[in-house]
Amino acid sequence: MKTQLAIWAGKTAGTLSQIMGYGGSTIPGVVARKLDGKFLRHLRKNARSIIYITGTNGKTTTANLITHLLESSGKTVIANREGSNMVTGISATMVRNAPIIGWMMNDVAVLEVDEASLPKAVLECPPDYLILTNFFRDQLDRYGEIDILIQKMKDCLKSINVKLILNADDPFVHRFSDLRKEMIYVGLSANACRFHSYNMGESKYCPNCQRELSYSYIHFGQLGHYYCSCGFQRPQPTISAEKVFQGKKGIHLILDGEKYPTTLMGKYNAYNAIFAISVCKALGMESKAIRKGLMSYQKADGRMQEFSIGNETWKLNLVKNPAGGNVTLAEFFQSKEKKQLIFCLNDLLADGEDISWIWDIDMELANQEEVEVFIASGKRAYDVALRLKYAGIDEKKIIILTNLKQAVLYAKRMGFPAYIMATYTCLSPLVTTLTGEEEMLKKGDGYFGTFTIPFLPRHFKPLRGQRKYYLLKEAVRMEGNLSSYRRNQEP
Repeated sequence: MKTQLAIWAGKTAGTLSQIMGYGGSTIPGVVARKLDGKFLRHLRKNARSIIYITGTNGKTTTANLITHLLESSGKTVIANREGSNMVTGISATMVRNAPIIGWMMNDVAVLEVDEASLPKAVLECPPDYLILTNFFRDQLDRYGEIDILIQKMKDCLKSINVKLILNADDPFVHRFSDLRKEMIYVGLSANACRFHSYNMGESKYCPNCQRELSYSYIHFGQLGHYYCSCGFQRPQPTISAEKVFQGKKGIHLILDGEKYPTTLMGKYNAYNAIFAISVCKALGMESKAIRKGLMSYQKADGRMQEFSIGNETWKLNLVKNPAGGNVTLAEFFQSKEKKQLIFCLNDLLADGEDISWIWDIDMELANQEEVEVFIASGKRAYDVALRLKYAGIDEKKIIILTNLKQAVLYAKRMGFPAYIMATYTCLSPLVTTLTGEEEMLKKGDGYFGTFTIPFLPRHFKPLRGQRKYYLLKEAVRMEGNLSSYRRNQEP
């Protein structure tokens, strides 16, 4: 009965939160866990097989791609598509999936899990498969150093029966190989594709003897074919991409002699595609069905997303750490057309309050003649501008516009395609603004657009003093710094 009350309360809180204009992606889970402290243990009632995806970069794309492939083959899937990947967000996904009474059984649960939240998620509900994408320095204020994070994750996996799908090219991920689990290794062959080389990189030291690792081939960051004199070396991949090349509509991969065309843009997405292919094959999916699903996949918001602004194609990509920033810049500068670069930086909880990582991005790569304008935007726009200046970029080219919508409108008037790097809480307002601009241009000058009148929170003032609504108040409080987030959405 307690669990059923948790579901009802979670659904009610989520509905009220949306009416009040707060979004409510995690509030149902926050409320449910207030009433049932280990709510996640009921996940087994939602799915016959459970897949967790964790790591620094690629979690959302990999999870959404797996979900799409399984659904396209006729499987029923429960997934946190919106990317709410802490235990409250996963619990919210369960609340939304549950009917009013009982549970809805699915074939598979595909869940993106925050690295720091993995131990708690595993304790409450161990998965059948765990995909470990990669580890880069990311949000040190929340995660701490990579070594500490990896050890905590390894400790939580020791006592459970789980199949690990590991990135063979990442020496940090390879550390999980000593866990005595069934393992699938994935990776890229040497010369499978050529990534841009960066002036700044991740730590490349052996976890056994602390000597600097040697590489016969480097893809990017610390990813590549590594070895050490003590015997630590890249394992032989179970599934390897022999070739990756960029087509007009997406990347193509050659795996074990088979060609897999995709709609994914950016060669770095090869890893996400291989993870998805490997787990789907492990679940019994045929190659023909996988290829069909890869060609019908639609990218998630903000992941190399393209927008048609007039006759120009604008690109938007999520950036949250140095490795992601370097790869994004490399993809942006494959085109030599005249362009403008927009870097939108927030420091809210979801972004990471420590923004010192921007100094480890190889921003000197952006100091190119074809960039006409550099726009710094977001709450920490002045920090971005300072980083651009230290990259040797002419101050006359740098524009500071803290408001995201103003930055987009300014760039629109310049007459050049814009390439946008954005942290997590900048994505939603940017997608909304860019989509609106697309629609306005499609409908012509006479189009006034659409608008919504939110059900203002003040209408609920008489309820706030009543104790029976304390769960909703607590949930809203824990949603985190919503007022600052909403300011970025204002025109």
